[in-house]
Amino acid sequence: MKLKVCGMREPDNVRELVHQVNPDWMGLIFYPPSPRFVDDIYAGVLKDIAINKVGVFVDMDWRDIRDKVFTFSLNALQLHGDESAEQVKKIKEQIGLPIIKAISVNEQILWENLEPYLPTVDYFLFDTFTQAYGGSGKIFNWELLLDYPYQKPFLLSGGLSIAHGGLIQSFKQKIPQMIGVDINSKFELEPGLKDIEMIKVFKSNLKI
Repeated sequence: MKLKVCGMREPDNVRELVHQVNPDWMGLIFYPPSPRFVDDIYAGVLKDIAINKVGVFVDMDWRDIRDKVFTFSLNALQLHGDESAEQVKKIKEQIGLPIIKAISVNEQILWENLEPYLPTVDYFLFDTFTQAYGGSGKIFNWELLLDYPYQKPFLLSGGLSIAHGGLIQSFKQKIPQMIGVDINSKFELEPGLKDIEMIKVFKSNLKI
């Protein structure tokens, strides 16, 4: 099971995360309305911290994404908006980094809508639907994923908390395409500042 910790920003907090937890990915949010938005003033420090950095973008032009890739030394992209399959393909062609495509889940999932993304994306990420594009702190009905029809690996997101470790392990047994989890708001002291000890316990509970 891979662990992605999203919504990081403060350099000392990031360093502590790397030293104490060393997750597979760390998400930096480049969506200005988010309370976890990462301004370029953080780039000078964050770009040199040795961790796989995922830039989280919402309907951003590929040229602006490319600028963030260079500014922050990003290792992967998470597209969290309403990007079409054609737009995702363009971003992949122009930038070449691994792509995580976020899928907002409400009451149902229309699997055929994901099919055009399969040739381009490296992972899907299933998150709880919200008008704010994530950070809701709410889980969705995981049972909707049990008939996931593709071999493309995916991450589970949306309101995951320290209490969900056992449930995640059980769910993983039912659907092996789920290769990791994405955590954020339930592990915060305040937006953009994570409780590292809580994340350590969560990682231990997942046995990863």
